[in-house]
Amino acid sequence: MNSLQVPRLPSRYEDLDLAFRGRLRPNGPLIELVQHSYQSMQVSGGIRFLPIFGRSGTGKSSAALELATHLPEARVATVSREAIESRSALEHELQVLRRSMNDKQLLIAVVDQYEETVAERGGIPTAFVETLSLLDRGELRSFPVLFLWLTTSQEFQALLANATSRNRRILVSSDFELFGPPTEVWPQIIEETFRFHNQEKDLADFEILENDLRNIANGEDSLGDAIEVAGERLFAYMRSLHDLSTYQVLMLWPVSDGLRIQRIQQFTDTRQGYKLDWNA
Repeated sequence: MNSLQVPRLPSRYEDLDLAFRGRLRPNGPLIELVQHSYQSMQVSGGIRFLPIFGRSGTGKSSAALELATHLPEARVATVSREAIESRSALEHELQVLRRSMNDKQLLIAVVDQYEETVAERGGIPTAFVETLSLLDRGELRSFPVLFLWLTTSQEFQALLANATSRNRRILVSSDFELFGPPTEVWPQIIEETFRFHNQEKDLADFEILENDLRNIANGEDSLGDAIEVAGERLFAYMRSLHDLSTYQVLMLWPVSDGLRIQRIQQFTDTRQGYKLDWNA
């Protein structure tokens, strides 16, 4: 099967080619907050915490995890589940990262929608923020770290922000919402994504024209949704599983009287898979 028959159009950050991630568009408002946080840490010390709300498909992961692409003096790392749940594990991860960084280099630690995978959501904000408050007063206070918590729930974002009430210094913003690229550039982004992952072929080769992409963009709420819909147009070029249920077998059996017709009918039982007795 040649490459034209197997088109790829990833819609999530995790599925993008590693080389393509560096081409993702920067998110200006987020970069401004990161710059502000770093300047604040340089002046006042301590660490900072920013809970980020964004609707599904707006590009939260892409914007956060590629910050180091646009801010080369920063380093981005994903916080593990164990580190979220354990202060000692978090301190260990930070210390390991610190060994390979200079004292003034900014570490951006990203928590990517962790609350969606656990049952006890209510206790997470208080426990995690208390850990950050201890770090802010501990020996790591001189190491500039910005924690970003990505969530699709404004309610959970508010819980995270409210949990900082006893140490408001670490909170960068209580209600920051991340918006994706404007709708008018979605067709271009979809085309760029497709070309990179399909050896520079155009979507027009698969009968998806620029006007189609504009119509898709105007009808969807997020870039991720628009990419998904465009991807569905490519299904016609994908190989399907072999489906035996669509087959129908017709057998002609000439008979001369009603008795033989009745006998043949006795041989065919749909519940048993149409078995025939050739010796009857």
